[in-house]
Amino acid sequence: MKLLKHIAALFLLFAALSSCSKNNLYVEPVAGAEGGALYRSSAGAFYVVELRGTFKQMGRQYGLLLGPHIRGYYDTIVNQYLLGEKGVAYADILQQGRANYNSYPQIFKDYYEGIAETCGLSHDQVIILSSSFIDLYNTGCSSLSAWGDYTTDGYAIVGRNLDLLAPGIRKFAKYFQVVVWNPTGYPASVANIDLMGSIFYQTSMNSKGIFLELQNGQNCDTLSVPGRENVNNILLESLFRNTNPDEVDQWFKTNLPEIGLIMNSTFPSYATIYEWATFRVQGRSGNGLVSASNDFTDPSWRNYPIVFFDSTNEGIGKTVTRRQNLLKLGEQNKGNIDPLRMMEIFDLTIPDGGATFANGSLISTIYSVVVKPSELKMWLKVRGISGWEEIDLKPRFGL
Repeated sequence: MKLLKHIAALFLLFAALSSCSKNNLYVEPVAGAEGGALYRSSAGAFYVVELRGTFKQMGRQYGLLLGPHIRGYYDTIVNQYLLGEKGVAYADILQQGRANYNSYPQIFKDYYEGIAETCGLSHDQVIILSSSFIDLYNTGCSSLSAWGDYTTDGYAIVGRNLDLLAPGIRKFAKYFQVVVWNPTGYPASVANIDLMGSIFYQTSMNSKGIFLELQNGQNCDTLSVPGRENVNNILLESLFRNTNPDEVDQWFKTNLPEIGLIMNSTFPSYATIYEWATFRVQGRSGNGLVSASNDFTDPSWRNYPIVFFDSTNEGIGKTVTRRQNLLKLGEQNKGNIDPLRMMEIFDLTIPDGGATFANGSLISTIYSVVVKPSELKMWLKVRGISGWEEIDLKPRFGL
């Protein structure tokens, strides 16, 4: 009888592991997570963290699940890079961290309070870590969204590159992760790609199938408006509240950033690019294909003080070339775009007719992501760290 019980237990364990492998993730056993769960990509390249409860509770779970890794990242980015390699004074790092922390909505302050209680760093160290990478986020970035006649089933698929202008930036790439917040009392859960200990907004999707990613637009809108609420905070917070495309559209029409940005908003059935200037916003879409890089293209901007780029003055970022390359590839693959084809498109470098920066370029493509919002699935590739890894967010959202 005991032997039969052992065999049954082993069978159930094998079945559970087999089920997890279908999502290309396996459970990383971590004790004392207080309701949170830690997963890891099948190739071991990055973590997926599932958090539940109040933001304070989710912070505690995060610190318990990733404490040693958070401390390792702190040592790498703060002690070795900022204090050591860059020679920045600790007082200056702490001042910036506190300023950033003070700008957070209360929900994120609660989140960091929880992290500080359990991760093994002091409250000041956690605050420093929350903004330690901001100065390196001088983004380029490219995106392509396809739907309707361009995809194999009509549903939208989006690809996106995070490009950064910072020498040696890839030394930190191994600390990228996907954090999934399931907060109590909010209509949507949110999955966010970011560095450990940070919530500096770049790429996210919520449980309602709203994918939102940020691209720099300061090449075209050179103004800045100090004193406005931190755009990274309000963007991330909006995804917990906005549940459909109309709410997203209204949100962009009633909020303005402190610097010019370009936002790709891809929904289950279509996409809109919001060219989000400091003084107005302009949405643009298409008949199944739309791309964005780092320049405003809507004709309505001709009546405003916006800088326009063409192939003769696009600079090192090659904003026009990247956008035109993606549109050309979209047309060439019309009717055949599925997640795999979108991954192939984003694996093409700029010299090969794509949008990804080749190795050795001054600007580096740090990660690429392909998302199918209708299925709540993403495929993440951290350059130099992993291949394309599938992440099925439905179970992480509890759906």
